[in-house]
Amino acid sequence: MVRAPEGISKEESSLLSYLKDGSKRSMEEVCKALGIDQSAASSYVEGLEKLGYISIQRSKQYSIKVTEEGKEDIKEGFPEERLIGIIAKSGELKISGSIDSIALGWARKNGWIAVENGNLKLTGSGKSAVGKGYPYRELLGRLENEEDRLRIEKLIREEKDRIGELMKRGLAEIKERNPISSISITDEGKKLLGSKAEEMITSLSRDIIKSDIWKSRKFKSYDVSDPTERAYPARMHPSHRFFNYIRSVFSSMGFSEVEGPIINNAFWNFDALFSPQDHPTRDMQDTFFLSNPKEIDISDLGVLSRVRRMHKKGWNGAWKESIAKQALLRTHNTVVSVKNILKYGGLEESAYPVKLFSLGKVFRNESIDYKHLNELNQLDGIIIGNSLTLSNLIFTMREFYSYLGIDVKFKPSYFPFVEPGMEGYYYNKEHNDNIELFGGGIIRKEITKAMGTSKTVLAWGMGLDRMMFDYVETSSLSEIYRNQVGWLRNFRYKKSM
Repeated sequence: MVRAPEGISKEESSLLSYLKDGSKRSMEEVCKALGIDQSAASSYVEGLEKLGYISIQRSKQYSIKVTEEGKEDIKEGFPEERLIGIIAKSGELKISGSIDSIALGWARKNGWIAVENGNLKLTGSGKSAVGKGYPYRELLGRLENEEDRLRIEKLIREEKDRIGELMKRGLAEIKERNPISSISITDEGKKLLGSKAEEMITSLSRDIIKSDIWKSRKFKSYDVSDPTERAYPARMHPSHRFFNYIRSVFSSMGFSEVEGPIINNAFWNFDALFSPQDHPTRDMQDTFFLSNPKEIDISDLGVLSRVRRMHKKGWNGAWKESIAKQALLRTHNTVVSVKNILKYGGLEESAYPVKLFSLGKVFRNESIDYKHLNELNQLDGIIIGNSLTLSNLIFTMREFYSYLGIDVKFKPSYFPFVEPGMEGYYYNKEHNDNIELFGGGIIRKEITKAMGTSKTVLAWGMGLDRMMFDYVETSSLSEIYRNQVGWLRNFRYKKSM
C-alpha cells in the first residue's frame, strides 16, 4: 500500500531526489550526500523500501570469533587430543569419573579409543593421531587468524559441518550480517518526486519536548514489527530458576527450608545415619575426603555416645571415633536432615508435624554420563510427627510430583538409614530410560533414638538435576553447567514454571 505524498518527510524527500537518476547508490554514498549518519540513513532507506518507493539489494557477510575456551584449545590441544596423549604414555587408562566426558566422547567418536576390562586403550587410528595435526584444531586456528572477508566466507562454505561442531562445543561464534549493498529508486518512488514534503519529528528529544514543537508537527510513524538485532538481556540461569520453583512448591505444601554446610565429618554424613564404618560407599571411589582439614571434631558428646552404642549393638563390630572424624564433602543432604531431627525431635506436641527440606549441592565420585556428574543438586526432606506411615510419604511425593506433571511410580528399595525403604522413578521417552527420582522411607528407630526422639520421621532424598530434562532443552546435564554463553542465551524451556 502506497502512502500519500503528504506523509513524506523532508529527509525522505531528499533521499528520493538523490536517487532520481535511477542509478544504484551505496549506503556510504547516501550518508555523505545527505549529511546524515548510517543509523538515520538506514531508518529512511528501510522505511521507503517497505512502502515500495526504493529497492534495496543486500549482501551476506560473516564475522567469526574464537571464544576464550577455543583459544585455550588451540594453545593446549583439544581435550580428546590430551586424553589420547595421556593414554599413549601409560599404554592404558582406568575409566573413572575424573576423565573429561567431552574428551571421552570425542575420542570415541573419532575411533581413537576402545574399552577393555574397564580400561581405555588406543586403537590403531588413535595411535596414528597422537602428536599429529588435528583437523578441528587446525580449523579453529584458521578461524582465529583469518581476516579476509571473502576467504572467511569460502571457509564457512567448505567447512560447514566442522564449524557447526565447533560452535556446538562453544569454541567459536559466527554472526551473519546482511548489510545493504545498493539502493535505487522504483517507479512508485519516481511518482513522488516533486511532492510537498513535511517537517516531521523522526526522534524525540528533550529540546523538542521543552520547545513544544511536537504540538505543531507530525511524528514519523514506526513499524513495531520491523526486524531488529536480537538483544540478550540478563536472565536467571535455568538451574536456579528451576530450583527456586521447586522451593516454591514445597513451601506451598507447608514445608520450611533449612540449610547446612557442604563440608562435614563422616560422623554426621555416615555414622549418625547408621552406615557401618566398613560400608563400601565410604571408600575413596565414592566419597571425596579432604586433606585440609583432615578431621572435624564431634562437639556433642551425648550424641557421640549414643551413636557409638547404636553401631556396636546394630553391627556387632568395632567403631572408631577417628574414622567418624574424617572430613569430607557431603554425599547427600540427609546430613542436614539428621541434624534437624536432633534439633526438632523434642518439641512440644502442638508443634508437630514438623516439615522441613534442604536443597543444595552434594558430591560423589561417580562415572560421568548424560545423567551423572561428580556434583549434583539434591533436595532432602523430612516430616517429624506421630503415627506416620509409608502411605503418608507416598501421598506427599505424589502431591509434589503432580506440580511438575510427572507420573511417579514407586517400588521397594533398600537404604541403610530407613526401614522400610522405597524409591520413585518415571519413564523418560526422550532417552527411553527409567529415571530415578528419589529414595526414601521411614527413618530407623535406632537413628531417631540416637538423636534423642521417639517421634516417627519420614525422609526422602531426590536428585533435582535429572528432573530438568523435562523442563530444559538439553541432552546432557554437563551442558547445563558448562556455562556456555551461546547456550545460555538461546536455551528454551519445554514447560512453563
